[in-house]
Amino acid sequence: MQASKPRPEVVFSSDVANMDDWAKRTNIPLTTADALGATYARAHRWLQSLKLQLIREYRWTDMSPSDHRMLISLETSSIWRSSMDMPAGPKLKLQLPVHASSFFSPERRIQWQMVFHSDIFESVRKICPPINDILNLIQCLLTGLVTFIFEEHMPDAIYRTTRGLPPVSWINTNETLLVEVFGQSRYRALRKACNDTKTAFKLEIVPYH
Repeated sequence: MQASKPRPEVVFSSDVANMDDWAKRTNIPLTTADALGATYARAHRWLQSLKLQLIREYRWTDMSPSDHRMLISLETSSIWRSSMDMPAGPKLKLQLPVHASSFFSPERRIQWQMVFHSDIFESVRKICPPINDILNLIQCLLTGLVTFIFEEHMPDAIYRTTRGLPPVSWINTNETLLVEVFGQSRYRALRKACNDTKTAFKLEIVPYH
């Protein structure tokens, strides 16, 4: 079997055991649900500023009717165009909850999969910096919840590489905002983890047989 180029895929998983595994890898304790919720709440102002940036600079609009459970609830036309220069696909919908606990609600799992597995995070993030910022921030806030998975089909097995944290360059660029959300100690731990390939990435080798 010929080796194929890895295709990055964004994967949402609310499996707490998976998040605990990432907490051990990064040496950043998972702490409690309340503590995670409090940290997520401190990130609200940053997320709101990214929302405004999407509206003002990238033509996103508020979804109607509004939902009080959502911190961000935006939509935009598909980035793909038809031969008649019309949107070639349904509108893209970006939602993030007010409370981090919503990510772990079984009733909302499919909703969050539809958000994070959509073209927003597959393609739009590559041309829209605020979307990339949102994804990177979520990876810092709730490490393991949203990951990048690359699969290489090699002659002997599938080599699956999972990236759970953003590039350290992004961490350095956003130091002031990250310290505001996490505090100096947690920020240093994040930067150390992101700077270590063996920590920020996980390799699994899956045999064909």
